[in-house]
Amino acid sequence: MANSIATDLQNNIISQSALEQFTSILAPINAFSTSFSDEASARGNKVTILNLANTSSATDFSPATGYSSQDTTFGETQIELNKHKFVTWHITDKQRSESSSIELERFGYQKGGDLAKAVFQDICSEITGANYADAVTASATNFGVDDVANLRKEAINNNLPVENLALVLNAGHYANLIQDSAVASALAYGSSDAIKGGKVPSLFGIPSIYETNSIPGNGENLEGFVAHPAGLAVAMRYLEPSNSQEYISARRVSDPETGMVMGYREFYDPKAGVQTAVLECVYGFKVGRGEGII
Repeated sequence: MANSIATDLQNNIISQSALEQFTSILAPINAFSTSFSDEASARGNKVTILNLANTSSATDFSPATGYSSQDTTFGETQIELNKHKFVTWHITDKQRSESSSIELERFGYQKGGDLAKAVFQDICSEITGANYADAVTASATNFGVDDVANLRKEAINNNLPVENLALVLNAGHYANLIQDSAVASALAYGSSDAIKGGKVPSLFGIPSIYETNSIPGNGENLEGFVAHPAGLAVAMRYLEPSNSQEYISARRVSDPETGMVMGYREFYDPKAGVQTAVLECVYGFKVGRGEGII
């Protein structure tokens, strides 16, 4: 006999499952300057992210001038929320009567991943040689800790603090990295994370290392990047329906840890006996400092 699940519970099962995959796939965008909030905002609104544009060099003390005030420029990046992506799926009355919570959860999990991948690839479309001149060439089959060290060196040469860096790699390069004896060997690396969980928590002082299968090639064979938050700015907000009463369900779904947010809508066509669910993301992004991504 098929399970009968209250509509509110079904909505929650779907949306929370979608959020889990959505935040997992979008985790690498934490490498950038981000402004995430579940506050409602209209598409086209602008979000301002403050950043430190420049600082003054140290100067010699002079009794004549004393501790003279140095100028510091606080820059700001304005991001227009001009991106709006969505995914949908539907279920008939008959299918709903036969659906269990597990089956409904699969809908949300898959669709949340589909939405996140599209958003991530759109954001990464800006990572090109025209926007970021520095590059390191390394094939997947030869990629290892030496290449990470070279990326680290390039970042330091660009005056990017190592503790604020993140390394994002496509699956092929990441796979070769965790097979490198310097990482795979728990004795050499000092941790068994690579062997037990396939994870590299940090390397050469770079605190965040992400694996993904969603980096777009951008016509330049892009396979990964090292990023400082100053390199790219991303904003995300919740798009609230102007009339939520027209929907069975219309709500924000946000992650309390990262602040990432998406919208969930559900509506019913009585003539067709079909219920449709929508996951959507309203966001924007803007290129920052040219030396901020390698």
